[in-house]
Amino acid sequence: MSHWEFPGSEPIDAFIDLAAGSVAVTAKAADATTVSLAASRFGRNADKLLSEVRVSFDNGRLEVVGPKRPGLWRGHPGLDLTITLPQASRCAVHTASADVTSTGELAELDAHTASGDVTAAAVTRNLQAVTASGDVRAEETGDVADVRTVSGDVRITRAGGDIQARTASGDVSIAAAAGSATATTASGDVRIGNMASGRADVNTASGDVVVGVARDVGVYLDLASLSGSVTSQLEDAEPSEDVTLEVRCRSLSGDIRIARAASTGTDRRQAEPAG
Repeated sequence: MSHWEFPGSEPIDAFIDLAAGSVAVTAKAADATTVSLAASRFGRNADKLLSEVRVSFDNGRLEVVGPKRPGLWRGHPGLDLTITLPQASRCAVHTASADVTSTGELAELDAHTASGDVTAAAVTRNLQAVTASGDVRAEETGDVADVRTVSGDVRITRAGGDIQARTASGDVSIAAAAGSATATTASGDVRIGNMASGRADVNTASGDVVVGVARDVGVYLDLASLSGSVTSQLEDAEPSEDVTLEVRCRSLSGDIRIARAASTGTDRRQAEPAG
């Protein structure tokens, strides 16, 4: 295992480029940025692989860059990277198959991976996550979240600002959205558990759609499915002149359902994304 320590308590910028293994980032109140690196399995190439990783820190910017390998990494162990950095730092990660996990509170996270999963606790400003087959999960997003996958699922517990999610066959689940939400998928299902303001814009081909509308909210609905069913639990609600939420859903063969959202703060389980 290799270890580095760089003094400083101010937020930093971190850039990570590793092909395979795992990336674990912890953002917390700290007096230094620490980096630990180990081969994910023992092998004749492990020591050589570690020696080829470049770790540098200059003027508030940390860079961890692994070696490039043509083709697949057969015969080469991956790298397990663990970083602890000051709270409110910004982090960019590029990987091929490594899983990316962040705990604590980052200001920004920009994660690009082919088959790895991306899991984040809290990102207060901007989250961008792009994967092919990996899943994306976040407990809380901030001002803007942009998530794109091909076959991976997207699960967000609370979107604090605007969020955009695009998949081909992956499901999209947002338990609560404080801002506007845009979701586009071909065959995946879309579920937004609770919205009170902004705009929900959902487009699917064959996936089903469920949008939960908070109580006592004026809402404008624009719903259409070519061969699927369209239902709303809001038909008996009192009309309101104060419209704070617009819901637009389009599907070819999927069902669309507008539901009354569960009361917030009374049952945490009802605010979690559906599994």
